Amino acid sequence: MKNSVYMTWAKYHAAARYNLANSGILGCDLSDLPISLADVALNGPNHEGYAPLKEAIAAKYDVSPDNVVTAQGTSMANFLAMATVLERGDEVLIEQPAYDPLLAAASYLGADVKRFARRFEDGYQVELADLQRQLSPRTRLIVLTSPHNPSGVTVDRQALQQIGAWAAAQGVYVLVDEVYRDILFDAAEPVAARLGPQFITTSSLTKSYGLSGLRCGWILCAPELAERMRRLNDLFGAVGSVPSDTLAVAAFRQLPLLAARTRAMMDANIKLVHAFLAAHTEVLDCVVPPSSMIVFPRWKAQPDSEVLHDRLRALETSIVPGRFFEAPSHFRLGFAVKPEDVAVGLQHLSQALRDLS
Repeated sequence: MKNSVYMTWAKYHAAARYNLANSGILGCDLSDLPISLADVALNGPNHEGYAPLKEAIAAKYDVSPDNVVTAQGTSMANFLAMATVLERGDEVLIEQPAYDPLLAAASYLGADVKRFARRFEDGYQVELADLQRQLSPRTRLIVLTSPHNPSGVTVDRQALQQIGAWAAAQGVYVLVDEVYRDILFDAAEPVAARLGPQFITTSSLTKSYGLSGLRCGWILCAPELAERMRRLNDLFGAVGSVPSDTLAVAAFRQLPLLAARTRAMMDANIKLVHAFLAAHTEVLDCVVPPSSMIVFPRWKAQPDSEVLHDRLRALETSIVPGRFFEAPSHFRLGFAVKPEDVAVGLQHLSQALRDLS
């Protein structure tokens, strides 16, 4: 696999007037993030990641700057982490359903990809017995998302600790993409990287804070592994963009303001979506997390949600067909845009479900 099928689709087909395919909070503009020219530098020392940015990330997640590797968004963070720990022919265990770029990256690197289940019937929690069965002497990496993309479900902490114990016993790393973690606010558990040196956490300022344009991503891991990642990154990006990194530092100073913006949108949208799902139980099954900006309903009436997507496009509304997550009867419903747009999009979704059912 040389590309992510989902990412190509998302770039050209996900946008709509009523965007329920969006997987991150509505993008900020300059009115949401007060900055001045004094916050921006064009050049500066950035050989191993911009030091003030690494310090800001470390302070946010209660780790040392030595644990921080900066990257171009979460996708590049995931790729860099995988490329550092995997050799061609190594086994990597990846959850199912999974976010397509994770599968694509592992395949591109020549890994032997095996799967472990996160089933609808189990509330999308990790099926530990299935994961344990997949472990072998060739396993080098376990990959999962928490909160889960596409369901929004957070991995049970005890399950994560058990996975970590198995990984430590076999010399395996556990990569946890936590890009949605911060929308849990005070309810969020400490980042997985704090559970032990076998854990790797990736994230960014994109999903929870609406700052995709900065491409500010990071990896949190043990210092010796972080150093290996920095050396490998010399082949990819060598140094980051100083203007972007200095703006990211300014954003970290304003995180309470950005988090309040996110919370205001999400509090309203969660109520809308939960009410919508409760009103459509005859046609939809759904695992509903207490707090998320995505859910993954199953459409009872049809084996393939593509026809629902096509009907919604005629109503200027978008969802993500479940085929991109290996579950065609499902669709990913995002609700991270303006509440008034979510309300109209849900009305259109209700109409389409009635028409097609």
